[in-house]
Amino acid sequence: MTGLSPLARHLATAVTAHRTARIPLGVLRTAAHTADLSLAGDPDARRRIAGALDELATAGVIRKPATTTRAAWDHTLQPPLPNWVQRPTAQRRPTAVPTAVSTTWHARLAWAAAFVATERPTDHELALLHAANRYLAGHQPPEIVPMRERSWELLHEEKALDALSRGRLFALNRLTLADLRCERIPLPLVQWQIGEGPAALLVENHTTAHSLACWLPADGTVGTVMWTGGSQLPQILASMPADWSGPLYYYGDLDLRGIEIAADGDHHAQALGLGPLTPASSLYRLLLNVGAPIKPRTRARIIAADHAILNWFPPDLRTPIGVIIAAGLRIPQEATGRSQLVNLDPKDFDPCGAPASPQCSPGR
Repeated sequence: MTGLSPLARHLATAVTAHRTARIPLGVLRTAAHTADLSLAGDPDARRRIAGALDELATAGVIRKPATTTRAAWDHTLQPPLPNWVQRPTAQRRPTAVPTAVSTTWHARLAWAAAFVATERPTDHELALLHAANRYLAGHQPPEIVPMRERSWELLHEEKALDALSRGRLFALNRLTLADLRCERIPLPLVQWQIGEGPAALLVENHTTAHSLACWLPADGTVGTVMWTGGSQLPQILASMPADWSGPLYYYGDLDLRGIEIAADGDHHAQALGLGPLTPASSLYRLLLNVGAPIKPRTRARIIAADHAILNWFPPDLRTPIGVIIAAGLRIPQEATGRSQLVNLDPKDFDPCGAPASPQCSPGR
């Protein structure tokens, strides 16, 4: 399809290959992130996907929902994305027979022939398989190098293995980083180890993170407090241990951008297999209780008080937070500083719990 951007072409392939004429947004997201690995940590990823879908709609490859209801569109973040697109029936084509089935695979990749023939690998997956095949067949140096260095060596794209190594090519009894003689080097995490609790509390601003780390009990639910730096949240999540299985809570500023970062972080966490990123509801309730809404220094973007992005919060928080955001106001999380935390009993603190009981309310 001439005239389309590379991302739009990959999405067009996913649209054509899908078994039904209606293609869910989740399928499109997966296809986009698989085709363009730079989307994983890009704060502009949603806008890029929306632009590619606009290209396909203009080219007649898809039709978007005609209605603007919430059932048809995802308004969690801006710009909105369709919850599904429709493929004109005439565009459905027979699945092409993969041309790579005749490849002679290294013994360590004996499974690759069936994978290529039956699982519709993406261009990036095929590129890695063939690069790994050549690598395994050649002389392998004894030293283990950082994954991004090996990624550049094999694919001339230093971030390609970041996403591919968490996907189906690296499922049980398939490819491993050990095969490629490389290891994942995580971003340095600014974190405080509180105790042995299973949960991690991710905090937008470093001073608040430090205050919470000093206040939380060693025997509580939260075992680790991490500073995310706001827009760095996707990269922080990507640096979490691959076997992480504990709850993840997030606490950020009460402003539109802070909520967008949190909701987008939830999508990233689930895409990485870490589970949901849950609001630290007790802290947000405290922030609403003690913080005074203020006008930002720059003109704030305005959304409706019942905007879908507020669904990231539990029901009791959506209305009060929505009123603040719809008025163009904000409350920085520093309002819940040490002078406020001292009025709470940390042993009774549950990051995602119900509203604080009266005896634990600030000022009591």
